[in-house]
Amino acid sequence: METKEQIDLLKEIVALLSVQVKRGISQSTLIKELSDAGFQPKRIAELVGTTPNTVRVAVHQLKSKKKK
Repeated sequence: METKEQIDLLKEIVALLSVQVKRGISQSTLIKELSDAGFQPKRIAELVGTTPNTVRVAVHQLKSKKKK
């Protein structure tokens, strides 16, 4: 029987594999895709190699652009 933690890790692996297919994209696009996949800013920052605050700002800006 799979635990919730195992299921969460499997979901994260699937999301990372889907992002890997999209190499050569901008950091802001990668941040958006990881955010859309359900990753938290801290984890996105670790994966992208930036700070959680940079991720939060990028997500906020992307959401602001989307509303316009």
